[in-house]
Amino acid sequence: MTEVLTEQAWLLQNKINPFPVGGTLRLEEGTITFVLSTIASHAVLGWVEKRAGLENLGDRLKAGEAIELFRFSKGEFVVNWPKMYAGSACEITGPQGTPWVIALDYPSGGSISQTISLFTGRKKGKLWKAALAA
Repeated sequence: MTEVLTEQAWLLQNKINPFPVGGTLRLEEGTITFVLSTIASHAVLGWVEKRAGLENLGDRLKAGEAIELFRFSKGEFVVNWPKMYAGSACEITGPQGTPWVIALDYPSGGSISQTISLFTGRKKGKLWKAALAA
């Protein structure tokens, strides 16, 4: 039996100006996917559309469509863990060279909530790091 790892996570536009977009990160049998769902329908999606080459994401998500943003099999992607996130976010780059920064806990504003988010994200990050290294 293969372990499946699933996490509600957030795509970040970049390390400085995040514009978080929610979805589901999943790892199963060495294949990693990120699926956008209705949680993302209220986010700023223009940058996601441009990076992924997709259109009308907001309307599609509001209509209930789950949109698989990426699917990479083991050996097709590289994972980095930027130090600035202290293990609470990773950067996944697929065969086309498009990097996706993914926070494992909601990147909130304010020092107290950021600290809480960092600690819970780090705990999740350790689990994901181990699973992706296997």
